[in-house]
Amino acid sequence: MRFGEDLKRLLPLVASAFLLAACDGDDGKDGAAGATGDTGTSCWDLNENGVADPGEDLNNDGVVDVLDCRSPLPGTAIAVTGNVSTQAGPLDRFSAVWFVPAGAAAGSEIYADVAADGSYMAELDEGDYTAYASRPGYEDEMVDPFTVTEGAANTLDFVLDEVPDDEYIGSADCGVCHTVEYASFKQTGHPFKLNKVENGTQPTYPFTTLNGVLQRIFDDDQDIVGGLADPGPGTDNGLGTPVTWDDISYVIGGYYWKARFVDQAGAIVTGTEVQYNFATDDMVAYHNNEANKKYNCGNCHTTGWRRYDADLNDARQDGLTFMDGTFHDGGIQCESCHAAGAAHAKFRGGVVRDAAPRSLAVLTADDAGYGEAVACGECHTRDGERDYPSYASAFDTALLGPDGVPGTIDDVEDTRPDEMGGRIAASGGLVRHHEQYDEAIGIDPDTLLTTRSAGFLATHGDCNTCHNPHGSSVNVDNPLYTGMPGVDKTNDGCVGCHPDYAPALRSGGMLNLQCIDCHMPYMAKSATTVPGEAERPTVGDVSSHIFTIALDSTQPQFTDDGKYAYPMIDEDWACATCHNTAPDAVIPFPLSDELVDSYIFHNNVVN
Repeated sequence: MRFGEDLKRLLPLVASAFLLAACDGDDGKDGAAGATGDTGTSCWDLNENGVADPGEDLNNDGVVDVLDCRSPLPGTAIAVTGNVSTQAGPLDRFSAVWFVPAGAAAGSEIYADVAADGSYMAELDEGDYTAYASRPGYEDEMVDPFTVTEGAANTLDFVLDEVPDDEYIGSADCGVCHTVEYASFKQTGHPFKLNKVENGTQPTYPFTTLNGVLQRIFDDDQDIVGGLADPGPGTDNGLGTPVTWDDISYVIGGYYWKARFVDQAGAIVTGTEVQYNFATDDMVAYHNNEANKKYNCGNCHTTGWRRYDADLNDARQDGLTFMDGTFHDGGIQCESCHAAGAAHAKFRGGVVRDAAPRSLAVLTADDAGYGEAVACGECHTRDGERDYPSYASAFDTALLGPDGVPGTIDDVEDTRPDEMGGRIAASGGLVRHHEQYDEAIGIDPDTLLTTRSAGFLATHGDCNTCHNPHGSSVNVDNPLYTGMPGVDKTNDGCVGCHPDYAPALRSGGMLNLQCIDCHMPYMAKSATTVPGEAERPTVGDVSSHIFTIALDSTQPQFTDDGKYAYPMIDEDWACATCHNTAPDAVIPFPLSDELVDSYIFHNNVVN
């Protein structure tokens, strides 16, 4: 109990202490003023001498004051203005102006806002820049250095020189206006037919990579029995086996099927393991033991190709010894199909929307058709390829008959719809690649006449009937692909023109198939094959564009010498690619000839 009494005595004392602590006392007197500090340096005082020197009057208004201060506050941008024009007058909102800070890494571009009259404004920090201006149809201009200074005028005008009306401008310039088409097109295979190696770095592709491929290039340095002797050592091109990307000037392909390589002399790398196939991750032979194979594929792998000619085109691309011509751009770019675009970009001309084949007169002119639009069928052919110097194709020659002389009795009538295409060339029991136009026009290799009707040629002979050339066909189902569909592979893509062949009209087990399963089998080879087994024939990696099926077991698919295919798909490829007894058969039973010949595949069609 003594503790409780003591606590009672302490409580008043504690309370008093708290009350006293909460009361402020009177303020004390101010202390004496401290000494005056040193005078600061004015922002205009460049030499920090405290004197307004004449050289510090940066705006030349006769007074040195804060208007002459050079350094903006941190984060304060300086307005840079100017105009983009040409000798003929101001340009327009399709001009682009951008600045790159001195020493900055790639991706540091600062773009100006360009108005409809070509005037622009950009906000930049003080410092040195490289300034650029461009406009489709005009040459780019660069100013280096351009110095941005606080308080200065900071104006920069650009006067761009015109690109000649009949010249190329490049796909990126096309994309300035045609943004949707360009965004899709650059995800397709056409622009990647030939790719330059820049600064020792492998080209970049939308969906593939060549990491580690160069290290796998190899040649066995062996002679071919009864054939070419190996030039060895190393790969058969004169510079030998490439080791790093510094040894490669260009990559042929690389987008989907395969990739080949061009050395720093312009020769295609040849040997036993020099071509990379994506589907199988294998290195395979290409022109083994052929030394210094020239790159002469520019007709269909570049834009603006002109073959080397001592009189008409005495030049080789990049000065490479074995590059057999020159071009404006690697790959099949916008202007390959739409024609050189400088005039169109300057609103002085239209653009070719659906190219017609170039005539023999155009190709044999001094400029070899430079700047002209190239039709699909000029490249998607083999027998119809027209090349320097005569530009007469193998099929053109075959039409002249055995005597090879035009205008004689053995000439064969040319039943092609235009000056392109030919027989369907074959090798190794498959159609060779890039022959879709030959397949479509259906030339019989025995008679040299087309087997197609006028209506068939008008639709299937026009690639744009089914294809959107700005979209990918092979990657249309790739989840990473964000472009336009290059083709509709479903039945909807067929029944729009063939409503009487709708899937609902099919018989029995055919109901769940796609039209292309039978009418577009993998009958052509670009890079890889699957060997035939049991009843299944060898299949390739490119869909056939023959379309027509002829289930006549007596009709062969290929000529006796194997050099050409007949313009119909026989039962081996239409049926036996699925119906066979191979271990991995899709449908593990074969079809008899009697069943195939009598079966009604479409209920509206009687065999």
